Amino acid sequence: MNVLLAHNSGLGDYILMNGAVRYLSSLDEIESIVYLCQSTPNKFRHIVRMYGDIDKIQLIEERQGRGFSSQRRKIRIWKNRFPNHIGRAFSWNAAFWEPSMEIRGLDPNKNCWPELFYSVFGAPYSARHEYFHIHRDLKRESELARSLKLPREYVFCVDQGNRPRFNLMPPTDLPVVKPHNYPTLLHEYDIFDWMGVISGASMVYTIDTAWMHLIKSMRLNVPKFYYHMRGDHLKNVFTSLYINDEYDNGWEIVDKHGTILS
Repeated sequence: MNVLLAHNSGLGDYILMNGAVRYLSSLDEIESIVYLCQSTPNKFRHIVRMYGDIDKIQLIEERQGRGFSSQRRKIRIWKNRFPNHIGRAFSWNAAFWEPSMEIRGLDPNKNCWPELFYSVFGAPYSARHEYFHIHRDLKRESELARSLKLPREYVFCVDQGNRPRFNLMPPTDLPVVKPHNYPTLLHEYDIFDWMGVISGASMVYTIDTAWMHLIKSMRLNVPKFYYHMRGDHLKNVFTSLYINDEYDNGWEIVDKHGTILS
C-alpha cells in the first residue's frame, strides 16, 4: 500500500505529526509514503531533518497556500499526480474540526484536535510519544548553549510564535532565557538545536506554538507551565489530553501573570 500524506502547515503541526508519520513508515503494509509539505524553505529544512533517515518517505516541497482553501486545492492537485496512493490528507481550519471529530467517533467536548489529526492519518494517538524521534546534533546544541552563556539554573520561556506575540515574564527569581531575544541564533540554529537548552532548564514556560509541541514531545521532568493565551476552538486544555496526557503530564495551566488556573 502507498499513501499520500498532508496536513495543516504550521511548524507545530509538523512536529506534532512526527510520531504519526514515523508510525506509518514502520508498518510493513505501507510500502511508500509521499509526504506533501506545504511550507517555507526554513520550515522545510526542519521537516527534512525529521525524516532524513527513512527511505520510504518521499518529501514533496510545495509553496504554502495562502489560506486553507488554497492549501486544499494543492492537495487535490498532488492526489491526482499520485493516483495509486491512498490519500490521508487534509488542511482544515477550526470550523472543520467538530464535524470531522463526530464522523470519526470523537467527542468534541472531550477530545482535542491532535487526536483528530492522528485519527485521519490512521495512527493511534499514543504514537505521538512512542514514535517521536528527532536526530539530535549534540555538537550544535553545545555550540548554541555556549553562545548563550547559560547560568547553572535558568527558566526557558517562549512568549512569541508565528502570530501570537506577547511580553510575558514568569514569576521567578531565576534568569529567564527567551529564544526570540536572540534573532541571530534563531536564524543560525533550527528549533531542534535548542533541545539541549530546553532540557537543561530548571523550569519551562510556553505559549501555544511550535515550541510547545516540541517541549511536550520531549517529555521533560521539570516544572512546566502552559500560558493559556489562546481560545482556539476545541482546544479543551482543561478537559482533554491536549496539555496533560499519560505520557507527558505535570503541566500547570497559567494566565499571563503566571498564576495557576484551576
